[in-house]
Amino acid sequence: MLLLLPFGVLAFGVAQQSEWLNSFDRFFASPILVNRSPIKTTFYSLITDLGGTFCIFLLTVLVSLYFIWRKKDTKTAYWFIFNVALGAGLLNQLVKFLFQRTRPTIEHLVLQDGYSFPSGHSMASLICYGGIAFLIIQFTRKKWIKWVVGLLASLIIITIGISRIYLGVHFPSDVIGGFCLAGSWLLLSTAFYSNKIRNHH
Repeated sequence: MLLLLPFGVLAFGVAQQSEWLNSFDRFFASPILVNRSPIKTTFYSLITDLGGTFCIFLLTVLVSLYFIWRKKDTKTAYWFIFNVALGAGLLNQLVKFLFQRTRPTIEHLVLQDGYSFPSGHSMASLICYGGIAFLIIQFTRKKWIKWVVGLLASLIIITIGISRIYLGVHFPSDVIGGFCLAGSWLLLSTAFYSNKIRNHH
């Protein structure tokens, strides 16, 4: 729950439209935005889709069906569905509505509507890919697989976050705030799974 602390600081800055937050965003966005190129734009446009609604929905369905049909484990399937739907969907939209932060005014390289804080792609990617990594680690005994899965999930999540800044649709504070809020949600959700579901199998 320590992640709620940095989220709270960023949220306060957004609510107050603080100058320090503008400086923070400029500092972290500059090295990402400084060398835009067609190749980078193509790469980040593809990467950003991995955190989009369609991809997250498809992954959620596939993971859930795997646990229902192959593992005969409906409890884990339902947990994963609710984990993603409530965290990446409901929680994100609720917080966005509370803050109603407008998106950056720089050129947007992809079409994106709605409010800016916190980043929905960042939250969805951490909750969905983080949730998948958590389940694989739970059901795998081989240490090397756990390490590879953890590193791969981290790489995907971080790169999706960077793509949102590069494409001009989010401030760095939107992305970091999204990661902090999603991380708090995922820690809560996985703790519930470990205590209430996994231990009762």
